[in-house]
Amino acid sequence: MIRKTLTISLLLFALVFSPFASFADEGMWLPDSLSKLPLAQLKKRGFELKPEDIYSTTQASLKDAIVQISIGGTGSFVSPEGLILTNHHVAFAAITRASTTEKDYINNGFLAKSRGEEIPAQGYTVSILQDFKDITADVLSAAKPEMTPEQRDAAMNAKKAEIQKNALNGRDKDGIRIQIVEATSGLQYFLYTYLTLRDIRMAYAPPKSIGYFGGDPDNFEWPRHCGDFTFLRAYVGPDGKPAGFSKDNVPFKPKRFLAVNAAGIKEGDFTFVMGHPGATYRYRESYSLDYRQNIQLPDQIATFKKQIDSLTKLGDKNPALKIRLADQIFGLSNSLKAYEGAVVGLKKMNLVERRRAEEEALKKWLDANPTAKAKYGNVLPQIEALYAELKSFATKQSAFGELFGSGDLVNALNFAYSRALDKEKPAGEHSPQFSDGALPQITNQLNGGWSEREVESEVADLAGALEALAGLPAGQKFDMAEKLFGNQTGDARRKAEFDFAEKVITNSKFKSFDELKKLFMASAADIRAIDDPLLKLVVSAADENAPYAKRLNKFNSEVVRLRPNYVAAMLEMKKSAYYPDANFTLRFTYGEVKGYKPRDAVTYDWQTSLAGVIDKDTGKEPFNVPAALKELSKKKDFGNYVDARLNDIPVNFLTTTDITGGNSGSPIMNGRGELIGLVFDGNFEGLGGDYAFDGSLNRTINVDIRYVLYLTEKLGGASYLFNEMQIKRGKAMVAGK
Repeated sequence: MIRKTLTISLLLFALVFSPFASFADEGMWLPDSLSKLPLAQLKKRGFELKPEDIYSTTQASLKDAIVQISIGGTGSFVSPEGLILTNHHVAFAAITRASTTEKDYINNGFLAKSRGEEIPAQGYTVSILQDFKDITADVLSAAKPEMTPEQRDAAMNAKKAEIQKNALNGRDKDGIRIQIVEATSGLQYFLYTYLTLRDIRMAYAPPKSIGYFGGDPDNFEWPRHCGDFTFLRAYVGPDGKPAGFSKDNVPFKPKRFLAVNAAGIKEGDFTFVMGHPGATYRYRESYSLDYRQNIQLPDQIATFKKQIDSLTKLGDKNPALKIRLADQIFGLSNSLKAYEGAVVGLKKMNLVERRRAEEEALKKWLDANPTAKAKYGNVLPQIEALYAELKSFATKQSAFGELFGSGDLVNALNFAYSRALDKEKPAGEHSPQFSDGALPQITNQLNGGWSEREVESEVADLAGALEALAGLPAGQKFDMAEKLFGNQTGDARRKAEFDFAEKVITNSKFKSFDELKKLFMASAADIRAIDDPLLKLVVSAADENAPYAKRLNKFNSEVVRLRPNYVAAMLEMKKSAYYPDANFTLRFTYGEVKGYKPRDAVTYDWQTSLAGVIDKDTGKEPFNVPAALKELSKKKDFGNYVDARLNDIPVNFLTTTDITGGNSGSPIMNGRGELIGLVFDGNFEGLGGDYAFDGSLNRTINVDIRYVLYLTEKLGGASYLFNEMQIKRGKAMVAGK
């Protein structure tokens, strides 16, 4: 009796917290699907816009004010002169690349006192969504029942390439970019059209002690006190078309930009976010969740820790290198904490068991519905068998993956050899990523960052990968590594691996990109004949990994074929609304200003203040408050930005909006579509949100727009930017054009 009651309770809990049964504030909705939402309820909560105000291809809409930033973040136009507001951490790579020991923009911040002083955000582009359409039927028309998984993949890839080519039709000259995006593991396919701007410049960035205040200790934590913002600007050629950097370029004129509302917010206020969330896995089956929780994520966590440790030690030895490695260490640290939080969240939500309970219900429903059974077949047993096979070789395949990803040089050598092998395959089995058509883009990407290669970092990464391969169980060792180092153990082997990595990378024949580029046209036999120790290591690893890579490809092909049926079956059983998993495409998500209760006897307020920033000050990074800000606080020089509730400057606030990585820099807006803050983080308790949304715990952490304006004016001296912005208090405009 107790066991039966427990099972029923578990199933009911699973139905509450499931993407197949959406509830208030959950969902990263496609911007053209707002009609599926309870608009009457949203209106009562404070949403004043119509669906066409959010997304339209016939008139200017909010989609035209939102930009996708190439490094994986979001921004928004806040003036008719191409001014973009995003996160400091989204712009941090550009700040780092522009910094030197003489011009330390990382620690001192950057201010262009005029447009003529704005400097390039090296390597950055921004893309603006023009339109998108569902092409699922077209893509799937290439797949035939009699095809093998490999043939199915090849046919669908060829079809996608054809659709993409026809859609582009030479428009790339005008800055148009076409992207075909898979949604929810192949349940749908979409064709996205973007306008991409290539001349992006920095206008104002606060110092790291503001933009990354709290650093890693505060990352994903609440309360937060971070001024995570930076102003960029987009430029185009004099003819108005996208162009590379030139002194003759002019500011881009967006179709729509966001007005800023500095009137303040209160608990319960309606909010919404538009941005480009990166990846969620809300519809995954229990076998996938179990694999991620217990194998994939722990493996990645171990790798990140090792890489951070190596890079930190390198930076400690060389101040100039420390500056150059800052962005890389930041990115790794951010990913590490996110993955650690995801594991904690998955276990805390008991999600694997909950999804298993849902799947038991699905099996019973299928057995009771012959029509559905015929349509969806034995999808769950087939997925279960695939994951059992994956677990048998995943550890070794992952270790080889770490090796192939250990720096630009190793990555490029592996690409060259993989491309050569791909050319030997029969017609119809070639991979699009190795095609002659894809080569120019890949070559340009590699060449663009080649001069910025950090050899010391690559040495450390390669040594770490060799250590991971050494840790494989008996019977799964990497043969070449065992021949090189197998007679040594412990610290002696670690030293030998490091010395080898240092030697083969620093003495490689392919340090010059021109030499490397020749390799892209070589045959596999030619590559094997080259006497270069690093290349021989890569070739040996690729050859030994080939059977595992083939098995992994087969797994991916099979699971992609089955997973859409699994999701469709669940949706049909539940009869629930559907939003695709996040995939870096533009999404709309809504919620309200609200605190939360992280654990027993603890309740978090929804808002923090400047006093909290000062309270955290230690004088040492990452809690080193600039002296000028401490003086402003001491004098209570708050200008027009004081919050009546706090009697202080508001800093950060919480909302229930549903976000994930990629939303960084997204505008958070009030019900009229006016900017009230910037998304910059999620809370640690909600890091399992990529797999399931919990409305009681998932929170978005935002920087209040009043803190942005306050710092820009009082600390940065960049208030001249306000002259081109529309800054409102309530419904009245008080500054700007």
